[in-house]
Amino acid sequence: MKVCRALVALASFSLMASASATSLKLSADVDVLVIDGKQMSGAILKGADSLELDGGQHQILFQVSKNLHPAAAQNALIYHSPALIVTFNAKGSRAVSFVLPSLTTEKDTAQFSQQMNYQLVDDQGNTLATQRDVLSLFNPGNTAGAEKLMMTYNLSGARAAVPSFARGNTDKKSALAREVPSQISIAYLHPLWTRLAANAGIEQLLLWFKLPEKQERTS
Repeated sequence: MKVCRALVALASFSLMASASATSLKLSADVDVLVIDGKQMSGAILKGADSLELDGGQHQILFQVSKNLHPAAAQNALIYHSPALIVTFNAKGSRAVSFVLPSLTTEKDTAQFSQQMNYQLVDDQGNTLATQRDVLSLFNPGNTAGAEKLMMTYNLSGARAAVPSFARGNTDKKSALAREVPSQISIAYLHPLWTRLAANAGIEQLLLWFKLPEKQERTS
């Protein structure tokens, strides 16, 4: 009975999420590292064309990676941009995608690193209003630390900071410290959750599903 209730709730949640969802179109040149304060692992993004977001405010930490000499396999020159932060509101947009300038020469990439001259556009080709910044302390060799850096950034009051995303992360860590089962993290890595991985409501659903079971054991 409990499993049935959980499945019905999950189906209802999925319908509500899809009704107001915005698809973030993924690009081979854009490495998405953190969305709304949550680390995005390769297991979530591998093979995915898009991620589903809700239609509200979002924040993405990403890095642009581009092979400047694709025809010369032995003399490949890979450009990696600084870690870039963009905050935007997806309300009313069915899809959002990155538009990058031409990045074919070292001059192009040097200009991009300084000017951050990319765009976020919706499904109609309209440019979205954004707040942008650079995460200067990011270490490309330690991408696992990106989530912690973003928590600190979001509490800093910087121009692209969203304090609520830092508080959400703190709440999650507190819940796990109270011995709420760790399936919350595992769910984000399972392929079946790819389209819902960026929705914070999944965590609330899992907490709802698990907490009654814990209460039953203690009663």
